[in-house]
Amino acid sequence: MMEEIALENPVVAIVKNPTPPDAARIAEMLDEALEHLGGMGSIVAPGDFVVIKSNFFAPYPPPVTVDRRVVAALITAVKRAGAERVVLCEAVSIGTRLGRDTNTAEIVDELGIREAAEAAGAEVLCLEDDERVLLPIPGARSLGTVSYPESMYRCDVLINLPCMKTHTMTMVSLGIKNYQGILTDEQKYYAHRDDLEQKLVDIQKVRPTQLTLIDGLIAMEGDGAGEQGKPRPMNMLIASRDVVAADAVAASCMGIDDVLDVTAIRLAQHDRIGVADLDKITVKGAALADVREKFKLPFTYVKPQDRFLTGIHENVDVKIGGACKQCWLMATGFASALGKIKTRQFTLLAGSDPKLPGPFEGDLDGVIVLGDCACAATGMVKELRTRILLESKGLLAPGCPPYRPAQAMLEGYLEKRGLLPVELIKAAAAEVTRKFYDYYKAIDPTWKPKSEI
Repeated sequence: MMEEIALENPVVAIVKNPTPPDAARIAEMLDEALEHLGGMGSIVAPGDFVVIKSNFFAPYPPPVTVDRRVVAALITAVKRAGAERVVLCEAVSIGTRLGRDTNTAEIVDELGIREAAEAAGAEVLCLEDDERVLLPIPGARSLGTVSYPESMYRCDVLINLPCMKTHTMTMVSLGIKNYQGILTDEQKYYAHRDDLEQKLVDIQKVRPTQLTLIDGLIAMEGDGAGEQGKPRPMNMLIASRDVVAADAVAASCMGIDDVLDVTAIRLAQHDRIGVADLDKITVKGAALADVREKFKLPFTYVKPQDRFLTGIHENVDVKIGGACKQCWLMATGFASALGKIKTRQFTLLAGSDPKLPGPFEGDLDGVIVLGDCACAATGMVKELRTRILLESKGLLAPGCPPYRPAQAMLEGYLEKRGLLPVELIKAAAAEVTRKFYDYYKAIDPTWKPKSEI
């Protein structure tokens, strides 16, 4: 089902408003962007079955998720072009299901996405409810087969609707990264390794996307793409038939000087998914030079990976050996949480071969072994793990990478020892929700979450 993509001079449209636009202006901006691409009628034909893969992976309004007003405007344009059936789809991240304790249906209801989509004439599909087609990936380099949502595979037109965000694991989260959401939970978890970007590119080889529309009304910078990211109002939409070109232009708009520094963009061009060379992309609408802003990048991309982990926390003795970048990231999160508990001393081991200078003589209950590699290490680390198991002390937190399940293990470990009361966890989550809700209400006074109706 793979189509040949034109690898010369793709068009990317940028439409920017001087102020935060209302719903009517957003619809006009979308139409302007589409006109630069030949109009929606050149993409959607009468009678088509159209699927829109959006981004609402977590229970927060923009900038974490796509703006429901963009969703409504896009569906309206698709219906106006004559589409017979329109489906808006998404599935929450594994981090949301396991760590934020919510599901896709609850999110689309709470954020008003279902209401907006259905009012515009679309169905809402939670991808965990869709049938799957097990497909070989042509030209795969990492992910050989994928359990692909049947609706996305069978549709006549597939539209990609991501947000414009930074991301601690992939630098940015744009069109290519948005398809992480189509995977099953098992493949999502497996995909958060060092080969994450190649897997994302491999997914693009299954079938082409006819349109990528990037919601840059309220972008995100910093340690995104979730709770730790910061809003960055851009008041723009970016559209292209070439997902790689769209991502490259968006990355440049975010102030990334060399867009090939974004691994997914570089690999996608290398695998001939699309064009990332800005000199070969025709930008229409706003000039790229006029809209570029310097985004704050995630901490994982601004300094050496050890800067935020080793030599930082006086009460955390870090021993790391042969770890990939994802384990460095997870270990940094663990150490940051442990570093706040000044009354206890902890030892954190990660990587394929963490070294101990001799038999461990510290507080065994303060030992945390993080990730599959450390949990399989031999020598003194193996002896230490055996003691942890026999004495029911400390914490073994496996995983590759040690992702949300391991974080849940850490919370349970700290809660059991009275170091992190569950009330504090709930209060922190409520404060994050309040922060994002208040911010978006100020941008769009017409929005009210379901929980407040």
